[in-house]
Formats: sequence, C-alpha cells, structure tokens
Amino acid sequence: MDTPKVFISYSWHPKENQIRVEQLAEKLFSDGVHCVMDIYDLKDGQDKNKFMEQMVNDPSVNKVLLICNKEYAEKANARKGGVGIESTIVSEEIYTNAEQTKFIPVVFEKDENDKAYVPTFVTSRIFVDLSTPDKFNEGYDQLLRDIYDKPLHKRPTLGSMPSYLKEERPVFLPTTHKVESIKQAIFNGSSNVETLIQDYLDLFLSIIPTYKIDRQEFRSDNFIEKIDEGIDKMMPLKNDFINFVKTISKTTYCKGELFVDFIERYFQMLEDNEIELPEGHDLSCLIFDHFRYFNYDWFLSVCQILIDAERFEVLRDILKSHYCVVRDRYVNNIEEVSFMRLQSFNYTLNQFKNKSHQLNRLSVQADYVSKNATILKFENLIKTDLLLYYLSLVYPNDSMFEMHWYPDCSIYNHSAEVLPKLASKRYFEKVKVLFGVKTLEEYKEKISTLVDPNFSYDGHHMIPSILKALSSDTVATIS
Repeated sequence: MDTPKVFISYSWHPKENQIRVEQLAEKLFSDGVHCVMDIYDLKDGQDKNKFMEQMVNDPSVNKVLLICNKEYAEKANARKGGVGIESTIVSEEIYTNAEQTKFIPVVFEKDENDKAYVPTFVTSRIFVDLSTPDKFNEGYDQLLRDIYDKPLHKRPTLGSMPSYLKEERPVFLPTTHKVESIKQAIFNGSSNVETLIQDYLDLFLSIIPTYKIDRQEFRSDNFIEKIDEGIDKMMPLKNDFINFVKTISKTTYCKGELFVDFIERYFQMLEDNEIELPEGHDLSCLIFDHFRYFNYDWFLSVCQILIDAERFEVLRDILKSHYCVVRDRYVNNIEEVSFMRLQSFNYTLNQFKNKSHQLNRLSVQADYVSKNATILKFENLIKTDLLLYYLSLVYPNDSMFEMHWYPDCSIYNHSAEVLPKLASKRYFEKVKVLFGVKTLEEYKEKISTLVDPNFSYDGHHMIPSILKALSSDTVATIS
C-alpha cells in the first residue's frame, strides 16, 4: 500500500483534547500515516468550511478519523461550529453510502456509565476505543490495521465442498455426545467411566459397517468418486475417535488391554461384515478401499496420540499382540493377524486416481493423510508412520499379508531420525518398553540385529536405515 492519508476531524475543546489529538497524529506519522488536519494544512486566508469539505470528499484521503469526545458529539449533533459543518458533510456521505468504510469513529471520552460520546449519525458503527491508557495499545493497533487494511483476522482460503455433502443427508455421529459424557465423568470422578468407554467403543464398531458401498452402485466408471465420497464420510468418525483417545490418553483408563481387546473386536467386526482388507485391483476389492484408507489414517492417529502422551507401554501391547479372527466363511476359520493388517496398498488412490487424474503423485494416500490431518500435526504423523515400520520389524508376523508396515507418508520425510529425543537418558527410560527391552545394551543389540528390507516400491520414499533412525550411536548419551 502507498503511504496512506487520513483527515482528522476533532474538537479544539477542551485544550487537553487538542493535545491528545496532536500526539495521536505524531504517532501515526511515525508509523507511516500522512495526517491531514487544520493545524498542519489550513493556511491563513483559506476558507475553513471549504477546506473541511474538500478533505472529507478528497479521493486521495483514505480514511477520515472522527475524534469523539463530549464536546465533539454535542457540537456534531447540534450542527455547531466547525465540527458541525464537518459532521453535516460526513453524515450525508455516510447515509448515502451504506458500505462506507472511509469514516472511523475514534473515541477519546466516555460518560460515567462507560458509554462512548459519539455523534448520533455514527452510533451504530464500530468504533476504535482510545478512551483510557490501558485501552490505547489495543485500540491503536486496531486503528492502524483499519488504515492499512491489514485486519487481525483474515478470511481463510476457500476450499471445496466435501463430496459427501452432495447427498442431501446431514452428518450425524451418535458417538460424539458419548465422548463428551466420558470427559465429564472423568472430570467429576464418576464411577461409571469404564462403562461409558465400553459403550462408546461398542457404538463405534456398530457404525463402521454403515459406510459400506452398495455393490450395485459401484461401477468401473464411478468407483474413484465413490471411494472419495466414502473417505470423506468417514473422516468425522476418525476425528471423533481421536478426541476419544486424547480424552483418556493421560488417565488410568488408557490401558493396553483396553486397546488390544478393542482392536481384536475391530478385526472381527470387519470379518463379520465381509469387509475385506487384503488389497487388490479388481472392483470386488476396490470397493473396500475407503476402509483401507480409514484403517491406515485412523490407526496412525491413535498411535500418534499415545506417543504424544508417552503411553509407550500401551502402544507396545498393541503392536506386539496377535489378534484372533474367526472366519466362518472359510474352511480354515481361525486367522491370526497383527496391527500390520491395517496398512495396505490403496489401488484406487495410488494407482487409478493417480493415473486417471494425471496427478503424478508418489503416494496419493499420503497426500490424503496430509489433507485430513486437521487435529494432529502431519509432520508428527510422518515420524509415527516410520516408527511403525521399524516396530513391525521388532514385532514381526509370518503372514504373507503382513511382512511389514509400509510407511506411505515417508515421501514427505526429511529427517534421518524418528525419535531424536532418544538421546536423552530420561526419555530412553520411558520409551525402552516400546522395544521390549530393559537396558540400553539390550536395546542396541536388538536394533543391530534388525535388517532393512529391500523395497521395490520406488526410490522416492525417504526411509532412513534403522540404525540412523533410532539413534543407535547417540541414544541415552545426554543426562
């Protein structure tokens, strides 16, 4: 913005008011605002009324500051003196242009009831309050922002409407009120917290199958759009679960047993509702890709919260456990799965959408995690994703479907270390349980025996070697 110019309209009475106005003008000058007022610009022999009219209507004057004290308000309302003349001009200008932002009332004085002295014609307008020393700094900042058109609160960038809203059906999560009930029960020290938690988890499991896509509506010409819609619909449920885990993460109710039991029930719920997790690129597999994305994003978020809360013992229990799933649809009806089943290649996003929309992205699924990281920091999710990969080597599974956890978000990684705080002895003592060791020597020995697999995925994922990522040389070196 070029140097802004303001015209100051004020009353000369009392004398203290004139002095304050001059001080305000000097401060504005020091902040790059050119002030026009009678003591500077009205020359001998000039018509005072003409000068005022010219300044109010001058297009080069960006703002007109109406310095309001008791004297100014009374003269303006009575149309007396120079103030009265100016107010006649100003009021006509204001009333003929409802969107006029040129005129800024600046309050210098209030009555005994803390009511601002302002002329009648601006009583409905928002004013800048410089009436007392304790309000001056905030008010002056507001005034400068108005003059320079640099508002404190900027309008966010406009995005696009979520695709699920195209359906004339509001998003209603019956789990939301249960999270609030749990918060209140914990705060009040109620005895029914565990019951409320189980009620929440039961309801969460019952909601998941409602997001299944009708096979009759899932076709080769619309499956990408359908999966996108499915993902958008499930994100409020993920965020709701994040709030649930954050609510209990630092309490005694956050236990490994709670999450292990829940995840086993989660796997069983998927099986009972014929929601397939093994990946594939035909329509019969692609129809579940919104669940595959949800599982990845949802589980990643849960792990991140537990790491933030330093609940490493809970996360260890989740990662080392093998979950039993009864599969009545098959001859071999008992299957053992691990947390790695919650991550798989998403053909709809990473292959078909990537190609059909000419996105040329290394991982569209990782892009979605970044876009949907509205509560947790994406940079932390990247490190958690990598940590899950390393821990999948610490707690391996022999299943052909679960050789390791592949960190899709590693395409965004720019760091060699995943847990840099391992250099601290205090932090190591907290986190060592996550690796199933009791001493530093056990930790180093375990890490040294792990072997990085050879990925054929691509060469663009920044996956540091295990020894570098887990600080084997510097771990526990800082007291």
